[in-house]
Amino acid sequence: MNSLVSESRIEHDIRELASAPRNSRENPAGHAEAAEWIAAEFKRIGLVASRQSFEIPGQTPPRQGINVIGTLNGRTGNSPVPRSMLIGAHYDTVPGSPGADDNASGVVALLECARTLASEKSDRAIAFVAFDAEEMQTPAEGLHGSTAYVARLTPYDTPGAAIIFESVGFTSTSKKQRLPGSFRFLFRRTYKALVRQNFSAESLLLLSRGPGRAISRELEKSAATPAIQLPILPLEVPRWMPMFRNLRRSDHAPFWLAGIPAVMISDTANFRNPHYHRPTDTPDTVDSGLVAKAARMVINAIE
Repeated sequence: MNSLVSESRIEHDIRELASAPRNSRENPAGHAEAAEWIAAEFKRIGLVASRQSFEIPGQTPPRQGINVIGTLNGRTGNSPVPRSMLIGAHYDTVPGSPGADDNASGVVALLECARTLASEKSDRAIAFVAFDAEEMQTPAEGLHGSTAYVARLTPYDTPGAAIIFESVGFTSTSKKQRLPGSFRFLFRRTYKALVRQNFSAESLLLLSRGPGRAISRELEKSAATPAIQLPILPLEVPRWMPMFRNLRRSDHAPFWLAGIPAVMISDTANFRNPHYHRPTDTPDTVDSGLVAKAARMVINAIE
């Protein structure tokens, strides 16, 4: 199965998606082209593609966001589909940034998962969702696409789990991995893993909360297999802990708030990547091998 994940295709697709900024306010044409490209890829893979529109709050003039959804083994009628899950990644960018790592890398990892699981005839019901308006949309805080998606879920289509790709493509031999200062004391297991890795900027963070820890542990086991060998920083948030800002900065947070187990996978963005939210977040700074490992880790855990 891992052979179906292609690093050359990952590199090509990131260049395709990150050819221009994808912000609907500053670059509406580029944003629309990105949504169309993702929908076309979903159809090419053989998924049922759809769009979900929503109003982005706090916008003058009013502005609509678009979530792009690809469904594998969707439900029929009003019968819930067993073993359902969601794999998500946001496709919008901040103004002025082509967003190769943030978050073309996540969208392309999502597409690799979709291609492999569709080709392998997975019997799971999976929604692959490219969320819009994750980034800050002044004056309102972001996560609007995932918030709108979660708000419209019904008992028939609520996933049993969600996995979110958020910036999964930056590595460095010169930069050291960092974490917020307080995390050293709050999350001892995470910090011990970081020390064992000699603060190397080649790992991926697995952020989970409460019942999502079981999903994180499965991903961690998958990452350790000989075919992947991906260093992991496991960050497991207990249910009683407040959701500090650094714990809710991506599209996993609305799922947590709704009580849906969710895990965010990330290279930690600004805690490693000097190109974060900058015009220099270009495809040549992305490690396609790390993106491939992220996708393989998820595929193996699902199967």
